[in-house]
Amino acid sequence: MAEPPLPTNVTAPPMDVTAPSTNVIAPSIEAKAITYGRDLATLVKMYIEESKYSGEDDNFNRKLMIFNDLCDRVDIL
Repeated sequence: MAEPPLPTNVTAPPMDVTAPSTNVIAPSIEAKAITYGRDLATLVKMYIEESKYSGEDDNFNRKLMIFNDLCDRVDIL
């Protein structure tokens, strides 16, 4: 029986595995806080007493839909 040939030395081609640059600038936290504050103030003005859930003979799901709709209009959620 013939013996199998011996393996030859095989080297993988060089690869550049450097990490991506970390010089990424994050958005300012202060700018986000100002935007949210203004959006919340707008939501408060739009969210009238008749739209709020009172717990007495109110349909929670309907009132939640109204709240979510107002949040979508103000672009909060």
